[in-house]
Amino acid sequence: MPHPVPFSLRDLSKRSLALAALAFSAAAACVGRAPADKFLASLAAHCGKAYEGRIVNPQPADTAFAKERLVMHVRGCDADSLRIPFHVGDDRSRTWVLTRTAAGVRLKHDHRHEDGSEDRVTQYGGDSREGGTTTLMDFPADSFTADLLPTARTNIWTVEITPTEFVYQLRREGSDRLFRVVFDLTQPVAQPAAPWGAED
Repeated sequence: MPHPVPFSLRDLSKRSLALAALAFSAAAACVGRAPADKFLASLAAHCGKAYEGRIVNPQPADTAFAKERLVMHVRGCDADSLRIPFHVGDDRSRTWVLTRTAAGVRLKHDHRHEDGSEDRVTQYGGDSREGGTTTLMDFPADSFTADLLPTARTNIWTVEITPTEFVYQLRREGSDRLFRVVFDLTQPVAQPAAPWGAED
């Protein structure tokens, strides 16, 4: 007759399996976070630099943008967030804010008046969609955005970075709305003035 396995050995085996499962989960979590970290690191590599862009196939709603010089400036680079002012001619009201979260990256739009006060329409955006890569992230509108701007509840923003281009895109699902601006990362330009509301 086979000898029964002592309880202590069975307990050890269970603990080993549990530890293995925890190690696997932790490894999987690290792998899941890696694209977000590398995505932000790629942007942070341009900290302090500014680039000029152009709208691709502008729609009638984009007439004002198409007529102005468009400049992005990777200006604020903290450990877990990046602030990228988007200047449209002399209008320095817009800043894209990308922040590391536990699950990925959050995109928010910080809109200011010339005196530095917040615009009524500000801080809209969303969290990165699952499946983002080291070069491209999609950000569906969050509930705050839907409450603030009901027409934007189906917005999806896309941010893409390659060795030669930075792309910011907005598309509105269920409509023809599409805004896409591409910045040339191979040709830095002079740094613009600080965005409205900046502390320094």
